[in-house]
Amino acid sequence: MINFNVPPFTGKEMEYMKIAVENQKICGDGQFTHKCNQWFEERTGTSKCLLTTSCTHATEMAALLADIQPGDEVIMPSYTFVSTANAFVLRGAKVVFVDIRPDTMNLDENKIEDAITDKTRAIAPVHYAGVSCEMDKIMEIARKYHLIVVEDAAQGVMSTYKGKALGTIGDYGC
Repeated sequence: MINFNVPPFTGKEMEYMKIAVENQKICGDGQFTHKCNQWFEERTGTSKCLLTTSCTHATEMAALLADIQPGDEVIMPSYTFVSTANAFVLRGAKVVFVDIRPDTMNLDENKIEDAITDKTRAIAPVHYAGVSCEMDKIMEIARKYHLIVVEDAAQGVMSTYKGKALGTIGDYGC
């Protein structure tokens, strides 16, 4: 039999959960959240990390912080999780899907410019399965057209692109 979804306990988890419950900080702004934020900042070199319950919530937060408005267009890969698109659709934006590269399953950086219009506000590259998008080219296009880049790095935790942690290259990393 192969066990599925067995929690990977290493020793002190029950003690830490007890502390969190006793401090009434089982979600949000407790000591363990602060420790996780600090750990990510140190490991990735990002200036500020805010832990969220999911990449869905992080992307929704990024869409709010980027001030995505009704009528704005956001470019993203045609192959992504629905939450990536929903974060921007919830703000009233139109999602513009761009084909992926068959070798990486990531946004085809060579097809982005053809999708840009005067309503385009952002590019949302998704680093699929820990494989980085071609961020140099994406950032070059973003600078050229004054676009915001919101990286969906849900599957790229601790993966890098040319020595930089995924999620630390664009304007927002999720």
